[in-house]
Amino acid sequence: MGDKEVQEEEGGLAEGAPAAGGMSSIIKWLIYVAAAIFGIIIVTVISMFVAQKTATSVFKQQKNISLVKAPPPLDIYSFPDEFRINTADVGESHFVKLKMSLGFEAAQPALSQELSMRVAQMQNIINLIIARKTKDDLKTITNQLDLREEIKAHLNHILTNGKIKEIYFTEFLVN
Repeated sequence: MGDKEVQEEEGGLAEGAPAAGGMSSIIKWLIYVAAAIFGIIIVTVISMFVAQKTATSVFKQQKNISLVKAPPPLDIYSFPDEFRINTADVGESHFVKLKMSLGFEAAQPALSQELSMRVAQMQNIINLIIARKTKDDLKTITNQLDLREEIKAHLNHILTNGKIKEIYFTEFLVN
């Protein structure tokens, strides 16, 4: 018996005859295209769902921010003189000119008196902190906010009758 006869007896087809379970290449390509289109549709639906959830979440956060009451105003201590400090830049000479105020909780006369008594000490601390910064360290808003926090931490370390809540730069110029 030949190979053709064995295939016919086992239910197979002879050579050259198209397989019953096989697909033509056009049908395969149509299935691939349909699968790709289906995949694109799924990705688009998921993207729209995620975008909608994100937008809703941002809106809820903004809504919550607008509902928060403003904190009570702080008492202010303003330094009598402006600060003019050279930066730590090498090669090029730059300086910082700033006016600064300190905010602390209201009704603390002992802290207010302590602040006015420690003016020279606080100015020295601020001069030392800013003098070790470069122009690039003071350029961005983020760096200026970090500077405020650093000054606040150092000043609060020396105060005994209360703590500074905020540092306000009423003028800030880096040249």
